Amino acid sequence: MKLIHIADVHWGAMPDRDQPWGKERTKEIKETFRRVLSYANEQKTDLLLISGDFFDRPPSLMDIREVDYLLKRLDRTKTVWIAGNHDYLKKGCSLECYEWESDTIFLKSPELEKVRLPRLSAAIYGLSYWQDQITEPLYDSIQLEDGEDIRILLAHGGDEKHIPIQKEKLKWSGFDYIALGHIHKPEIIFEDLMAYAGSLEPLDHTETGAHGFMEGEISEEKKIISFVPFAKREYMQTEVLVTEEMSGEEILDRIETEIAYRGEENIHEIVLKGTMDPGIDLDTERLRERHRIYEIKDQTKSIWESKGLSKEDNLLMRQVADLLKDEPKALHYAMEALADSKEREA
Repeated sequence: MKLIHIADVHWGAMPDRDQPWGKERTKEIKETFRRVLSYANEQKTDLLLISGDFFDRPPSLMDIREVDYLLKRLDRTKTVWIAGNHDYLKKGCSLECYEWESDTIFLKSPELEKVRLPRLSAAIYGLSYWQDQITEPLYDSIQLEDGEDIRILLAHGGDEKHIPIQKEKLKWSGFDYIALGHIHKPEIIFEDLMAYAGSLEPLDHTETGAHGFMEGEISEEKKIISFVPFAKREYMQTEVLVTEEMSGEEILDRIETEIAYRGEENIHEIVLKGTMDPGIDLDTERLRERHRIYEIKDQTKSIWESKGLSKEDNLLMRQVADLLKDEPKALHYAMEALADSKEREA
């Protein structure tokens, strides 16, 4: 049996809504899901598992119909999913009442339930959220039945407010695979057994690194679960080393070189390190017009700070710099004299 495990798609979310590319990211979340479905057809995947928070909020009927229509594109893949804390169910809500036209099973119960898939010789267990927070460890007392070939758990949670999970205990519960959702960073907890798929696309600048889904194959002979990077973009934090000899244009060129090396399609947080001449005024808007730059953090020290001068000394040297802006040698000598006097005082 070949499977794909996704989670935390957050369909309808708008990451970086205050950035120029905010609307673009909303579209890309949907487009990446469409690409997953195409990939499933190409790979002749048997089972698509969705471990909660497919929707960013309780969906409208139109949202569900749109996703159901997309799922009908699957040639042979059966879909099984649960609701998470973002798209939790309410009595009579659209997601609770909807009749799927695609080959989809939605596990709606607030208590653990099971669906048998005879064609795949498998049983899928799971429960859905009926409120946005659940503090009880609902997965701790699972009792499995004998005689099932492949047993898979769909689970969503892992922190104190969203179904705490004792991972080591769950490891020995008897499942062949435990498909986790809620944590947005993809992680294989136990090799070929338990994994967080992570968010399909990263959803804010803290979600650095690759995102995508888990892909697996389970049979009597083998069991393999691996992570597949699949997101359109990554958030990347990039440190750029600056020296006091560099001009503003050189610093900007250095930043662009790092962006090109790490992928111009990605969203970058630039952190400037080292020392920088305090007279430099970087034209960062020029960079922002060309690239997706979430933030530029200036963590450089001025050439005076690198000499161990205090904030008061720094202020004094800035005033001297204004007076001697056309006399760089005189400014250099003044700075050196102040630094020497501080050393003698020490």
